[in-house]
Formats: sequence, structure tokens, C-alpha cells
Amino acid sequence: MKLENIKSNMKPTIVLGVICLVSALLLALVNVITGPIIAANQNAAANEALLEVLPDGKNFEEIELGDKYPKAITKGYKADGGYVFQATVTGKSSGLVIMCGINSDGKVVGTKVIAEQETDSYDVNVFPYVEGLDGEYKDQTLEGFTPYLVSGATLTSAAYSEAIKASLQAAAIAGGADVDTRTPEQILQDSCNEALGTTGLSFTKWFRVEVIEGVDAVYESTEGRVYVIGEAFVGVKAGSVVGTDISAEDSAAALAADGIIEASVLTKITDPDLIGALDEKKFVEAYSSASGNYVIVTNGDGYGMKGPSKYYPSRKPIVVKVSIDSNGRIIDTMVVSEHETADIGGLLLNNSEFIDSFDNKTKEDYSTVEGSSGATMTANGYKDAIAAAFAAYELLTGGN
Repeated sequence: MKLENIKSNMKPTIVLGVICLVSALLLALVNVITGPIIAANQNAAANEALLEVLPDGKNFEEIELGDKYPKAITKGYKADGGYVFQATVTGKSSGLVIMCGINSDGKVVGTKVIAEQETDSYDVNVFPYVEGLDGEYKDQTLEGFTPYLVSGATLTSAAYSEAIKASLQAAAIAGGADVDTRTPEQILQDSCNEALGTTGLSFTKWFRVEVIEGVDAVYESTEGRVYVIGEAFVGVKAGSVVGTDISAEDSAAALAADGIIEASVLTKITDPDLIGALDEKKFVEAYSSASGNYVIVTNGDGYGMKGPSKYYPSRKPIVVKVSIDSNGRIIDTMVVSEHETADIGGLLLNNSEFIDSFDNKTKEDYSTVEGSSGATMTANGYKDAIAAAFAAYELLTGGN
């Protein structure tokens, strides 16, 4: 190849490299210039917000935060007359920053959003109802805290609620109180680990396929199970109760339940004649137990089956697992998969109160379970899957 051709071929590469280098340098320069400006603007908004949320506050001093404070709290100020805390939470988007003023009596004085990136105008419409000195959280305390949740803007309003509760907890801590800032899920996991004599294990709720009397819930881990009986958490590892501070009655109930679970064996139904008689659009799979119970997985038409649209390019059902005893009564239900809207239908399907409401229901009364405002299609989709499970149950049991 001639030297002239080599030089000619190299020119576009060199030019492209120079362009990329210049672009990178310009982007870096923009970040250097705008980064401090953005931070300064946010700090200015925060300083202005101090008096907006705590007008009677004087002599503000920043509090040095530590591990004892809620993770959501990113800044704190002590003043003559109360406290102001800044919380950063995630609503529809990350980066929702809220200031909350709390007086010396532990009551919310005012709140203000100083940064947000919420994507939906309806979510932003939540702010006028909760901000300012007369917002929905005015005079709320930690002991009687009540979240203000808005249907259709659940993620944003729930995040705002999280920020206010964290601020109330932080104010109590700053005042010398001992506050448990763990979430309910963290408390559950810690209680299970304590009962089993372990640390750091992850526990999941056992999907009930057998009727167990005297036990409210069962949580499983790789090393054993924990049985919740009233307020007691009883750990059972390798067929023995862990711990000594357990009543004889609770120990006996936990061991009996553990024996039932260990003996429970599910057999997948593969008979082609039975499977062929089931609704192929609704039915996924089914199992039977030696005790005459059935576990059936079915599809339900929820909001995710609406479309196709830009939000749901492919139609996907709510997949539900249902266990039904030999008397035709629901033992347990759970979501296997779902594609509902995260801030409406998705929240309903993560609501244990809604899911647990189907326990002990029959074909005649499961439809009486109520959903929530704004998530009607999701609730109906869940019921649709249960209806399909009962239809499959009747075919599998010969109508008995």
C-alpha cells in the first residue's frame, strides 16, 4: 500500500479521536463548572427551607449524624425551638429531597420539597397537599404517625411519608430517645435470626400447602424454620427447638408443625387426559399431596393484559399459586409473577393484608375480598386467577 493511501486512511481516525477527546474534555469542564453550582443551589434552597419549615427556630446548628439515625436522613439541624431534618428518599424517581421542621414538643411544624425528579405530573400534584405550615402532616407526632397516601401517586406519597417519619425518628434520637429505626421487614428478619440462633440469614415465608393448627406463620431459611405462635418466635433446627426460654406448649406446637411440613410431599400432575381438560390459557401447572390437598398455578387477567400500548408492549398476566385443601377451602395464595404498574397494582399485590384475605375462602366467597381504590383491574386479575384455580381443582378432583 502506498504511503499516500495510508495517510489518507488514517486521517478520519485521527479526526474522530480528536473530536472524542475534545468532547470528553468539554463534558468534564461542564461538570466541573455546573457541579458546584447545582450543589450550591441545593444548599441555598436547604438554608432557605430551614426557616420555612421551622419559622420560630433560632441559632441553627448542624447535627453530626451517626449510624443511630435513619438512613434516609442526610442532614440535621438543632435550633432554639426544635429541629430541622433533611431526608432523601425514592418516589417515582430517586432524589426526592424533603425538609421537615419539628418543634420542641415533637410535632411536625412544616415540610418542604427542595429537590425532586418525579416523572409524572400527577405525582407532583401531591406536594401542595403536604408542603408548607398547613400541610397534611402538621402536628403529627412519632407515636401517632399516620401516612398520607394518594391513590395513583402511591410511590411519591409513600416516599414523602417515609421522609417525614424518618425526620420524626431523628428528632426523637437527637433529643436523647432510644428509637428503633428498623423497617418491619428488618425487624422480622432479626427476630427470625434470634429465634434460630443465627445471624445474617435470609428468611422467606413458607407457602402453606398443609393446614397447620396453632401456628400463625412459618419462615424458612437454609438452616431451619421459625414458627410464629402469637407473639413468640420459635426456631426449629434439625428437628429440635432452639433456645430454652420457650414454653412447653409453644415447643410442642412448633415441633408438630415441623413434622407436618417435613412429611409433606407434592407430586406434579402430568396425566395428559387431566391436563388436556384444563383451560390452556389459564392453567400453568398443578400438584397434589398425600393428604388430598392441591397446589395449582394459574393466570389472571390484570392491568398487565391491557394493551398493547407504549406502557405494555406485550400482554402479560398475573401468575398466582393457590393451595386448596381437600374440602375445597383455600389454604394459601401467592404471586408468582406480575407486570402491573409498580405504584398501583404492584403495591396491592405486595400488600399482605390483601393476599391473606383469601385464606380460608371457598369457591362461593373468595370474590368478596376487596381490593383498593385505583387498583380494581389488578384485584380482579388476582381473583380471575383464583377462579381458574377453583375450576382446575374441580376437574382434578372429579367435581368433589
